[in-house]
Amino acid sequence: MGKVSYPIRPLPTAMITTEEVRALTDRQREVLSIVVENKLYKGKETNIAELAEQLGVAPAAVYRHLVEIERNELLNVKIVPSEKGTMIYERLRLDERPRRQYTSEALNETRKEILRFLLDHPTSTLVELSEELGINDRTIYHHLRVLEAVQLISRERSRATKRGVPPYIYNITDHGKGVLFRL
Repeated sequence: MGKVSYPIRPLPTAMITTEEVRALTDRQREVLSIVVENKLYKGKETNIAELAEQLGVAPAAVYRHLVEIERNELLNVKIVPSEKGTMIYERLRLDERPRRQYTSEALNETRKEILRFLLDHPTSTLVELSEELGINDRTIYHHLRVLEAVQLISRERSRATKRGVPPYIYNITDHGKGVLFRL
């Protein structure tokens, strides 16, 4: 009788446990099967759009499955730019973007008025600012947050003289003074 030979597959370096196989959902098994079959038997890469079309689901759902399968170390996901993405990247590199001027964008008339008031009345509270400038508390609070974010003012807790939490007091910073004098 003649000998029958079977192709010898190398043994995997790490054994797959039953728990790892059971951990995959049916959809994840389906995704993994398509990717492996495309790579091993068809010699081609698989993209998310193809998988989505084959499975009849949204590309976002396929992406979630791929991420979960990769987390279990069963796939290596590579992100490669498309030709269109590469062209856009090249275009972005050529277009000089103007540098943003955060400080000047933050200064409208109300905020300038707040800075002028704090220059003349250091250690003012939100309530004092609101009453003196005739602007409601919520609006003043919003403006103060913006001014603090661009470091034109600072805030700290005042010293407690009565019971309860002491209010914040606001001061114009040196940077704020410099910006205000340049206006």
